[in-house]
Amino acid sequence: MDFKTSVLGRMSGFLYRCRADENYTMLDMTDGIERIFGYAADEIIGNRSRTFTSIMYEEDVPLMDEVVGQALEGRTDWTMEYRIRHRAGHLVWVTETGGGVWDASGTLLYLEGSIINIESLYQRIDEQTAGMRVTASKTNEILQSLRYLKLLAVNAGIEAARAGTAGSGFAVLAAEMRTLANSSEEAARAISNAQRRAD
Repeated sequence: MDFKTSVLGRMSGFLYRCRADENYTMLDMTDGIERIFGYAADEIIGNRSRTFTSIMYEEDVPLMDEVVGQALEGRTDWTMEYRIRHRAGHLVWVTETGGGVWDASGTLLYLEGSIINIESLYQRIDEQTAGMRVTASKTNEILQSLRYLKLLAVNAGIEAARAGTAGSGFAVLAAEMRTLANSSEEAARAISNAQRRAD
């Protein structure tokens, strides 16, 4: 087996060359499109049975148009993430790196690049952040409880003041409750802010 065939056979995606038109009409594609996404290249090349944009998640097409358009204006490559709908119906996250090819006179000939399946990466990120989402919800619950504790401390302080000398012990307890509530709230807010920055 030759080098290119061997490497492309291991690739979790495919290489392409297409026109710079509204459908990104494919001129050539490697067979990874079928192996990874379930579509035969012959179905999509030349828009024979379907267009490339028809297998993209429809909400991601405008983003692609914008990113590709900006890159072509600046004659730079682009890298972007979007979703392709697998033949079985589920969505698969991919990353695309591509660029334009121009002739000697500066006429744009076509676009070419690679599209790689990164669904497993998105799943790992989702699994890793699931615990953070649970912690965030618990942090919000803690903040609500601390607000209630502070309210109780204020009420306890008022009752202690009304009781005068007899309420001195109660006043100390109320002060301790306020101190605990304030310090705990600061810690909880710090955790909550750190989680928002991580998101």
